[in-house]
Amino acid sequence: MIDGTKMPYSDTEVSIDKSKQKINDLLREHDTKGIQWTWIENREVLRFIHEYEYKGQIKTLSYEIEIPEMGRYRGRGYDKRLERNDRQAYRIVWHVLKNKFVAVDCQLKTFENEFLSEILYKLPDGSMSKVSDIILSQIDKAKSIDLLEKKYQEE
Repeated sequence: MIDGTKMPYSDTEVSIDKSKQKINDLLREHDTKGIQWTWIENREVLRFIHEYEYKGQIKTLSYEIEIPEMGRYRGRGYDKRLERNDRQAYRIVWHVLKNKFVAVDCQLKTFENEFLSEILYKLPDGSMSKVSDIILSQIDKAKSIDLLEKKYQEE
């Protein structure tokens, strides 16, 4: 759980349902073709579909954003404990999405580029992964290979 005590929206009174509705409205305003909220192992995931044109053909991409598990400290002294603060998490996601769409609306970035790391991609084994996870795993592999090559050259 992330300690959001000193982060924005830690004291928000906006309900989770209102934040989710604002997220849904924002996605619909930007022509998403489907929105899905899914619970997976005590965490909520937002998935949505967006169409784009590439070389004269309409293509579809799926995106996934995990709602962070936020908390804030409550109580005093020895009673102080980190408690979940889901209201804060949903407000943060709404604001992040809103800012991403500002970049898209101002044509600083395309929809696909702004949400590149959240694109879901089907791997050869049939499993789904986000592009960011695939890229990071490839970077880790490259670092491991570099270390092995360096060790081999030293021997």
